[in-house]
Amino acid sequence: MSATPKMVSATPTSDFNDAGSDRKFVAGKTEELTAGEFANYRAAGLVEASGEKPVIDAPSSPAKPKRPRAPRTAKAKS
Repeated sequence: MSATPKMVSATPTSDFNDAGSDRKFVAGKTEELTAGEFANYRAAGLVEASGEKPVIDAPSSPAKPKRPRAPRTAKAKS
């Protein structure tokens, strides 16, 4: 009994070649990938699930200003 792998429809975010399988991927062209391939490529930031909107980095809130340090005082000599 052979189980068919679960397939995922994915869209590459950039052109890339998979050296292990010699497959070529073109940005924006939907591809069918196994769940394992999809997980690996997505972790590397190479693909996103088809139908998802691209994640845009939201501007982070500005960092809190650092408090000024008190001036260092000279140690008293004993």
